[in-house]
Amino acid sequence: MSEENFKIADIIFAYIKGTITESELEELTEWMNAAEDHRKLFQQIITSESYRDKDAVYRRFDSYYDFDRLWGTIRTRKRSMWKYVAAAAVIVLPLLVTFLLQMKQEGISSGKIALQPGKSLATLTLSDGSSKVLSPENFDLMDGSKRIVNDPGGLNYQVEDTSTCAETTYNEITVPRGGEYKVTLSDGTRIWVNSESYIRFPVVFQGDERRIWVAGEVFLEVAKDAERPFIVNTEKLDVKVLGTRFNVRAYPDEKCVQTTLVEGCVQVDNSRGEVAVLHPSEQLVYDVRDGNHEVREVDTELYVSWKDGVYVFVSQRLEDIMSLISKWYDVDVFYQNSAVKDMMFSGRLKRYENAEALLKVLERLGGVKFSVQGKTVVVEDE
Repeated sequence: MSEENFKIADIIFAYIKGTITESELEELTEWMNAAEDHRKLFQQIITSESYRDKDAVYRRFDSYYDFDRLWGTIRTRKRSMWKYVAAAAVIVLPLLVTFLLQMKQEGISSGKIALQPGKSLATLTLSDGSSKVLSPENFDLMDGSKRIVNDPGGLNYQVEDTSTCAETTYNEITVPRGGEYKVTLSDGTRIWVNSESYIRFPVVFQGDERRIWVAGEVFLEVAKDAERPFIVNTEKLDVKVLGTRFNVRAYPDEKCVQTTLVEGCVQVDNSRGEVAVLHPSEQLVYDVRDGNHEVREVDTELYVSWKDGVYVFVSQRLEDIMSLISKWYDVDVFYQNSAVKDMMFSGRLKRYENAEALLKVLERLGGVKFSVQGKTVVVEDE
């Protein structure tokens, strides 16, 4: 492994941990834009749970590759050296990142553990396929003739004259675990993108509708436009609005998709072609297993307060609470007794505080204990 690749791997680890510096962000962006394989590898590392489990990586590696033979071939076949080096980099970089992650976790576990909250982190993919790592730094860039401004308030698409936009082009934003980001689209719609989430959207909206694609969790304040409805596509549901404030939670690993309306009115179409209309303080819950949905009245603060920096829990299952903590604090959760998953708790957690404060409160309420081992929270009953 070259010294350069060791350095890139360490920078990727810093990105995962949320400790990456501005100069490292620039270097990481240059490396991703140097080759399509680099960008794909980076996305794979930050979004795949397998790369956070060293044993899983070793098993995959041993199943498909003979490392000693590969490097022996590189040494003996100089003419095709770069081809093999590239192949080795694709294999070794995720392995190296996982190894570094494991080493740093082991170093941390010997002292006081602090479950640090997430930060403003994301990856922007432009219409030409190039990528840039986002953080609360000031910069401007162009995607074709469209200006994109980034500052501590998030990403802002500034298009003064849409008449020059003959072709619809798309951007994508991917937020890793332990990250979040804010985006203002070209029509003025504001989107809060939560941890482990993805959005795809036109740089400039064309035609008679405004359509975006979402996975994970987002909160939207949709700019009013009576002539062009705004449509949020998830894998299972379409949410159609004119101007409103609402939350969509559609994580692939969860059993339900939720749409929670704060203000305005939305129409929700499911994969069966069934339609439901929501009014303020109503939530549609779609069961991905049987395709059924129900509409219920809820306290919207419980579902949208995350975008204002607070988690509020009222008689909520412990498994659901720990799922939120897992995504935002970038930790895994292990239950020594699965029965504790259904215990009900209430509480309040400031999103940017150490999670241990909430865990101690839950312990004081009784019936459950927590311990932190590296990047894993172990849950057991008393």
